[in-house]
Amino acid sequence: MRFSAPSFLVGLLALAIGADARSSTGDRVLLVVDKEDRAQFKGEGTYTKFLDSLKSRGYQVQIKSADAKDLVLSSFGEPEYDHMVVMASKAILDAQATHLNTLYVLSPDMDDLLRSTLREYDVEPSPAGSELLDAFSHVGGGSLSDVVLPADSVVAPKPVVPDSLGPIVFPHGVTVQLGENPYLLPLIVAPGTSYLGKSNGKQIGGTAPHSSGAAVAAMQNRQNVRIGFAGSKEMLSNEWWGKKLDGKETGNRKAIEDLTKWLFQETGVVKVVETRHHRKGGSEPEEEYRKKDEVTYSITLSEHATSASGESEWKPFNAEDLQLEFVMLDPSIRTALHRVSSDSTSSTYSTDFIAPDRHGVFKFVVRYLRPGLTYVETADKTSVVPLRHDEHPRWITGAYPFYAGCISTAGAFLLFAYLWVNTGEHDKGKKKAE
Repeated sequence: MRFSAPSFLVGLLALAIGADARSSTGDRVLLVVDKEDRAQFKGEGTYTKFLDSLKSRGYQVQIKSADAKDLVLSSFGEPEYDHMVVMASKAILDAQATHLNTLYVLSPDMDDLLRSTLREYDVEPSPAGSELLDAFSHVGGGSLSDVVLPADSVVAPKPVVPDSLGPIVFPHGVTVQLGENPYLLPLIVAPGTSYLGKSNGKQIGGTAPHSSGAAVAAMQNRQNVRIGFAGSKEMLSNEWWGKKLDGKETGNRKAIEDLTKWLFQETGVVKVVETRHHRKGGSEPEEEYRKKDEVTYSITLSEHATSASGESEWKPFNAEDLQLEFVMLDPSIRTALHRVSSDSTSSTYSTDFIAPDRHGVFKFVVRYLRPGLTYVETADKTSVVPLRHDEHPRWITGAYPFYAGCISTAGAFLLFAYLWVNTGEHDKGKKKAE
């Protein structure tokens, strides 16, 4: 076999890149910005610390303008990137069709097309030209639009924001109102004292306190694609990244890092390693079960994590509320799954149950839908069949009265026949002899 040095180097490079990537789905990130903002990601630019944060986690970031001619999200049906951050005020038309994990960083001057794109997710942005204002909670010496979001504004589930955050500075931001889409999650809400208004502090008609909406929100669709909405560009700026406010470190850095880790599927990712089912006491899977068989079902799950050395790894997934449904048209059996074993990369949950007394095609269904975690949905088909003619028990305990009735009737008939035959004939013979 001929050795190729270039191909060998390419292989080594691919292994090195794969080792550095912390996402479970890939490390290619597209950062879309307005043309005039490209310089803000270089040297002493405004958003260099945000960019360095992504690169330090092993991501390959490409920066392109929203109106660039070479901005192609997919080619030949395959995505060119794994994740996308949109910091432009313009919409990317085919962003939804490529199913990329996407973070939309919004601003008061976003165009109507981007607003229409947000409405596709059932997200309604605040009116054009408005900003979030707060006369009670803002940076001292700053304008009313330099809103400070207190710690109790964070309502995100633990898989998204695992630890408490410091005060978050939210300058010149907009909020979003979430519709009835069940996949939407508010992560950080606006304070109750805030309101929507112009930069001069004048409130916009039709809005009121306590209805300002979410400052940061997210969505995970049925295909486990994750979308984030952050209402302030300056929230990501170097000015508040890791800086202190009133003696406490701001939560901007931690909030954005936690959000991007979740969006880019570093955290909150659960996968099914394998599922098994067999008769209790056996080990081989069965294509069909008899009614009243004792069945054992098990599922093995893993959760994605980042090791202490910064590498991507899989660890055991722990849950207390897993359940199994044995379904034909409706669940015939619903029972809890209990953890029975665990190793360094996965946990196995199992349960035993008795097959129902009805035959047909059934499915072993596990559906685990929890906010912040990837949706676990798995189904295995099997059949439940009646007993064959030679598999029925010879004697049924419940039928003993019927057995006794049949035997007693037969015995009584035999006794009657015996008496009839032996007593009646002798009497007739005696009468004739006389």
